[in-house]
Amino acid sequence: MSTTVQAGTERLPRGPHRLSRKQVENHQRARIIAAMIAVAGTKGYGSTTIGDITHRARVSRDTFYEQFANKEACFLAAYDATTRELLDEMVAAGTSQPSYVEGIRDGVRAYLRFWSERADAARVWSLDILAAGEEALVHRERTLESFTRLFQAIAERAATEQPGLPTVPDLVARAMVVAGVELTTRYIREDRVSSLPELESDVLYLWLMVFAGHEVAAAAVAT
Repeated sequence: MSTTVQAGTERLPRGPHRLSRKQVENHQRARIIAAMIAVAGTKGYGSTTIGDITHRARVSRDTFYEQFANKEACFLAAYDATTRELLDEMVAAGTSQPSYVEGIRDGVRAYLRFWSERADAARVWSLDILAAGEEALVHRERTLESFTRLFQAIAERAATEQPGLPTVPDLVARAMVVAGVELTTRYIREDRVSSLPELESDVLYLWLMVFAGHEVAAAAVAT
């Protein structure tokens, strides 16, 4: 599967082709973003140079600067692209089930699988973003807000399907998002990315406990 954060670094064919200028630019941008993730995920953001990125993407420095003003702009674009792709996968998985419980299960599974298959992106998204400057922290805050809105939307669905469930306060919704991120970040920091799927029961219980209480959460984990 070809994705933004897993885009290949294949160069465009030499000589005449039928791609529009916009298509060429989009292809180059995707390669540069993929290269940023691959290099920063290995060396860390601070040690990554534009030369590293252009070499990995197999583009010129001029091409890089046609797309991004500097290394920071490229890094933030890569972070945001990863966030969008992750959210899209979680929503697609979570909305494909007839019940909120199974929707949450599939959403959690998609979240953990996403990172387990993308070790470099996982390190960039969870660790390097914290050390990439003030603007990076602004982007991270936006991401947490997006996940909090998703969590609130799930809570609304749960309340519709199971009347009588308590309202989840905004602060609690954010706390659950941060807790989930921290659980996965610990694995990423310890180089256990491939083992992230083993957290499924813990994260599923955590989220369902907030929505519906211990009995529902415990039953879902036991299934």
